[in-house]
Amino acid sequence: MEFSNSALSRLNRRLKGCFHRDATLCDFIDEDYFWSGQGFRGKLSIEVGSCFDIDEDILLEIALFSELLHNASLIHDDIIDQDSERRGRKTIWKKYGTDKALLLGDLLIGKAFEVASCARVANSVKVQWLSTISKTVTEAVRGALNELEFNFSDDDEVLSRYHRMADQKTGVMFTLPIRCLGHAAGMSLKEIESLSGMFSKLAVAYQIRDDHADFFSLKKGRVSSSDIMNGRPNLYHLLSTSSDHSLDFVDYVSNFQENLIHRAMDELTKFPSSLSDVVNELVLPFVRLKAVPDSYSSLAQST
Repeated sequence: MEFSNSALSRLNRRLKGCFHRDATLCDFIDEDYFWSGQGFRGKLSIEVGSCFDIDEDILLEIALFSELLHNASLIHDDIIDQDSERRGRKTIWKKYGTDKALLLGDLLIGKAFEVASCARVANSVKVQWLSTISKTVTEAVRGALNELEFNFSDDDEVLSRYHRMADQKTGVMFTLPIRCLGHAAGMSLKEIESLSGMFSKLAVAYQIRDDHADFFSLKKGRVSSSDIMNGRPNLYHLLSTSSDHSLDFVDYVSNFQENLIHRAMDELTKFPSSLSDVVNELVLPFVRLKAVPDSYSSLAQST
């Protein structure tokens, strides 16, 4: 599978155009923070949407507001976690201060709504998009609050509570473009829920990969676990400190994540075969765990 280079180039131009035409965002158009990412959600929108024969112009609208919301969430996450670097660069709050970063994230959320409201689609689709964006922002904030208030003491329910938190915090942003392209394709609500449910499982699998990178200090520019330092519910840390000391938590998390992926893949049979190619070639490399460092046992013992 090859990405549509022309579509991705158009998306990049549209995204930069949002910054260029805005009196405030134009001051940040040369900020590498916004242009150094993988653009995964834009690629996801375009590639998944192409499996359902959705017009490229419509997919670009979905990709654009999804990327704007994603960047807003990263800015806000960096403030909450007090992370000084992302993608090997200074975070927005570290470079410009917390107040400006907070407002810049809010502005990007507003821009996402603006893009959706001005899109050249049927009014019925536009209403569904705006409702989906609103619900996504609400659930993502709820997930972030649940992360801050996570109960570390209850071993019995830790996996289910972690899953709910990750589904809110990560899943809703991950599935936003999926739900919106479903509306654009004229899918029934049942079909949209089925499609987004599959991607929601992959989103939780991605959150576990992110926890893995944080726990083992694999993130660029970070020498120690940001989650542990900030008291955030990292699944590896939660299980490494579990009362069940016999638990090989690294293998346990790996198996838990693989189970999520397998359950998602089992649901692919309901959809066009081309979607399987997209998931295998775009999504799975994005969510699968990297190799565990040889020194993991000493890291586990020190937590």
